Amino acid sequence: MPYKILNAAGDWIVQVQRHGQRRTMRGSGGERAARDAEAKLLAELQQEKRIVEAERLLGVEMVRSGAPKTVAQRPTLRAYFADRWVPHANVVQNATTRMKSEFPFKYLLFYLGDRRLDELCEPAVINEFVEKMKANGPLSFASRKDGQPWKTRCSELSNATINKCLQRLRALLHLAHAEKIIGEKPRIDLLPEDDTAPVVAPSEEQFKQLLRSCEDYREVAPLLPEVVEFAAATGLRVSEIFHLTFRSVDFARTCIRVETQRHTRMVNGRAWKPKHAKVREVPLSTRALEIVRQRHQEGPSAPNDPVFPSKGGAPYVRLEVSDDLEGKGFFRDAVEHAGLKGVVTFHGLRHLFAVRLLTKGVPIAVVSELLGHSDINLTVKRYGRFASDAKVRWEAVRVLD
Repeated sequence: MPYKILNAAGDWIVQVQRHGQRRTMRGSGGERAARDAEAKLLAELQQEKRIVEAERLLGVEMVRSGAPKTVAQRPTLRAYFADRWVPHANVVQNATTRMKSEFPFKYLLFYLGDRRLDELCEPAVINEFVEKMKANGPLSFASRKDGQPWKTRCSELSNATINKCLQRLRALLHLAHAEKIIGEKPRIDLLPEDDTAPVVAPSEEQFKQLLRSCEDYREVAPLLPEVVEFAAATGLRVSEIFHLTFRSVDFARTCIRVETQRHTRMVNGRAWKPKHAKVREVPLSTRALEIVRQRHQEGPSAPNDPVFPSKGGAPYVRLEVSDDLEGKGFFRDAVEHAGLKGVVTFHGLRHLFAVRLLTKGVPIAVVSELLGHSDINLTVKRYGRFASDAKVRWEAVRVLD
């Protein structure tokens, strides 16, 4: 036991040892105070271990005055990524975020891995990196069983893909600047992204056609029609629908709360949280409330039970998995069966919710709040042309008549 209670008065002594270092502390306050002291000492030893690792990485003694490292001391991107960024990301990022960063960092290490961190702050180096990505196009970092690289899905890299790489590089350099590895704060400008593709929501007729198709799959996906209707009536994201529990349903106020699910829904070992950790309330329409009440009556309906349960995690995901069906869900089957392939997506139901409200005169600020957007400018960018204010533009040219 690292701590020992010395007497009835609650005096204690704590002694911990880690990485060849030992720390001792005495105090009073009982077992809880002793445990807190133990945790504090362990944290100090761990911090000293990080300093030693940083000294090994740089090949010199750590400059304890806080001055930026000299040119000779600055590590390459590959070394800093392996020895500092990866351990840092394992602490501050969840598994999903780290997974999404893997591919951008493969491009960064391929093109810039041998560059020093201070060189990556120069605009010429960043411009050269962008130009190479544009010229060379997509790269395959995985090989098939026969040793040949996998064929890439596209012939060129979009600005959005390149921006993901630049964003990861900027985050890494910000960490290096905060830790005094580089003296210059990085400034990396992103490329303009293509905004020409408008948001197209399914029409009411297409939505009804999809519902009829979903009914044909009720035997294998019993809740598919209800899920599709509920998505169009609430505007919830896919993850928000399938992480909704009866604890978050307020029948008295006829609304649902999109909130953290601490007890039942775990993601990467942690409690599930909404996107941007933004909690909100969404009022239920008559049909949406009817669906929830029906689910509550059918049961199970304990507070921690999901409103839309399924062994596969979602009613439109296949329960059986085979080589030719892997990743293909029943919702996709229903869309193809309705003849709407390439026209309707599940996220398009969220667009339908927004368009329905805006065309009925609901203010765009209210729609933005119901959708859970982090910024109202995002709502205006996607759905502004459906807002009541947009009608003024159409009426403006009438003065010419």
